[in-house]
Amino acid sequence: MSQEVRRVVAVGLTGGIGAGKTTVLGLFAEAGAITLSADSMVHDLYGQARVITKISDHFGSQVLDERGAVDRAALARRVRRRRSELRWLEQLTHPMVAKDIRRKIESAATGSVVVCEVPLLFEAGYEGLFDLLVTIEARSDTRRARSVHGFDLGQFTEFESLQASTEQRVARSDLAFFNDGDLDQMRSFVEDAFKKARGMLDGAEE
Repeated sequence: MSQEVRRVVAVGLTGGIGAGKTTVLGLFAEAGAITLSADSMVHDLYGQARVITKISDHFGSQVLDERGAVDRAALARRVRRRRSELRWLEQLTHPMVAKDIRRKIESAATGSVVVCEVPLLFEAGYEGLFDLLVTIEARSDTRRARSVHGFDLGQFTEFESLQASTEQRVARSDLAFFNDGDLDQMRSFVEDAFKKARGMLDGAEE
């Protein structure tokens, strides 16, 4: 049965730490998608005066660098093992990021597929921003070895505990890929996902 024709199709891309989300985002770009990163949006927020003021008022000047901008490493240390402080920070930034994602999707040219990488997509309640949800997964030991953040085992375990589980992400996503080492299979998955998104643009999806 034909689906509603969309002006723009928004794809939410999520997955576990070190699963390969950034690589997949790059493959979507190669396929022709407009790509966005929620982490980059947060980084931009930390450079805005109003956000800097709120964060420094709450956490103190020790989370600012010598230029007066938010020091992300210092802020991460400040919220580590402090769930209430992390929740405060998320309540500040998540609505701002959602607004930015929505604005970028709405400003995209008609006929575009917009893919946004959002590590905490489900945790932040962003599902409603997207037409198609994709998760990238891998075994825990594989993800730990791949992690580009240089986490030690304790940090990796702590950050992973703050996220939805693999099973939860897969159950709530439309498409899932288990990235355990085959780049060709990953590329094929992305091409199929992009084709599905394009089909939603012209109402051809079954």
